[in-house]
Amino acid sequence: MKVLITGGMGVIGAEATRKFVLEGHRPIIFARHRDESLLSDVIDRVDIELGDVMDMPRLLQVIKKHSITHIVHIAAFVGAVSAANPALSVQVNVMGMVNVLEAARAFDIRKVVYTSAKGIYGPIEGIYGHPSYQPIPEEMPKYPKRIYDSAKLMGEQTGVYYADNFGLDVVVLRFATTYGPGKTARHGNMGITSQIVEAPFLGRPFVHPQGGDQKDDFIYNKDSALGIYLATVTNKTKSRIFNIGTGVGCTLNDMAAAIRRHIPGAQIDIGPGLNFLQTPYAAAGVYDISRAREELGYRPQFDIDRGVADYIHSLKRLHGGVPPDA
Repeated sequence: MKVLITGGMGVIGAEATRKFVLEGHRPIIFARHRDESLLSDVIDRVDIELGDVMDMPRLLQVIKKHSITHIVHIAAFVGAVSAANPALSVQVNVMGMVNVLEAARAFDIRKVVYTSAKGIYGPIEGIYGHPSYQPIPEEMPKYPKRIYDSAKLMGEQTGVYYADNFGLDVVVLRFATTYGPGKTARHGNMGITSQIVEAPFLGRPFVHPQGGDQKDDFIYNKDSALGIYLATVTNKTKSRIFNIGTGVGCTLNDMAAAIRRHIPGAQIDIGPGLNFLQTPYAAAGVYDISRAREELGYRPQFDIDRGVADYIHSLKRLHGGVPPDA
């Protein structure tokens, strides 16, 4: 297997890249900019090709050069930048996926794995929201509110179309609320689940005005990477779309308790109530991951305590063993 990972130096992409390396592969990273900060420990075991998914000739050139057999498409235009540039968000996040699919057709790629997002479901209400938190199935109606999530849903639907009409093996992964190194710097205000870890690690207080009682499905990015890896190596599945989360509801206060166990004296103050992301609609819920368990063999490896412990260990590794301000 020779796998191309678009966005392979990003927050989730870096962990996916590392997972393939640890499983004995030498992945090819395709990215617009070179940023090795999240991959310093494995950078000598990957190949990096600079390019943009909007540049079809370059994409085809790289696939041919490395005899690519599998593509993991993670690259996307995200966050507040996406919201401020809706036309560019749609262009990159939808047409970028089209380019990947067209390239896959041209070179008979064995599988395309597309990473999507929880936001495609839109408001999480009724039996799936507070206080019942019944597990969210992949079939739940979808009413995305942000342009990024709308584009992601269109990317999903495009992938399914190519699978149904051109015989491509396309798998879509919808991640729960992610946390892990790099998200604070790259995802801004949406990176609360990482800020709560990184602020105490740096010896700083973490104060958040609301949402301490809100349950959500928090997935550590090494589990996101596990889902990506399994989706890539598993032979054709019955389903094309999978929720990738933990299947367990936790609160920011649960996360704070785990942080205090690993960083004694951590100053964390979270206000009560719901909606810790402070979005205009309810966005928290718990995934039904039974389909991924049954068809991909996916079993999350990190509960909140293990995820926080590994996160802190990773921060120490990335910062040379000690917090930068220590």
